Amino acid sequence: MRDLSELPWPAPVGHLEEEPTAREQVQFDGADWDRSSSPTDRLRPPGPRSSPLAGGGVKFRSPQECLTLVGERVDATLPLEKQVWYHGALSRSEAESLLTLCKECSYLVRNSENNRSEYSLSLRSCQGFMHMKFTRYKDGKYVLGQNSPHFDTIPEVIHFYTTHKLPIRGAEHLSLLFPVLVQTL
Repeated sequence: MRDLSELPWPAPVGHLEEEPTAREQVQFDGADWDRSSSPTDRLRPPGPRSSPLAGGGVKFRSPQECLTLVGERVDATLPLEKQVWYHGALSRSEAESLLTLCKECSYLVRNSENNRSEYSLSLRSCQGFMHMKFTRYKDGKYVLGQNSPHFDTIPEVIHFYTTHKLPIRGAEHLSLLFPVLVQTL
């Protein structure tokens, strides 16, 4: 049999000739190691908490400690026709078919079925689908819903709502997070 140090694999248990050096030993007695907390407790932000069973859930001290989801970056300088989430002449039912397997907050923009020069935002929500028309005012500015700021272009509207909640009743908790990309054959 060959010498244990020449074997290409670790020596069998109990056949080590020397003790591991202090550098190789793992130390757990440091102040950084908290044996009493679970891994999930160590991942939670610091601050007051209440039991999820008591109906309180996790409570944070400040908004900065909350994680906020931000949608994929939209280049608002690209024209609408060049945006990956613009699907052109797509019907409402075709939009819903594309959104069916998507996550909540997935979206696409398409031409309105009623008027091809108008546009609609189709969105996947937890209740199903929402379709909202972009309104274009006489000054050329676009608005989504009734309480939206005015924007020069639809890509600017989409860019804004990737970081802000939608001003639409029933979708106040949603932002535009996941663009549904045009699939080319």
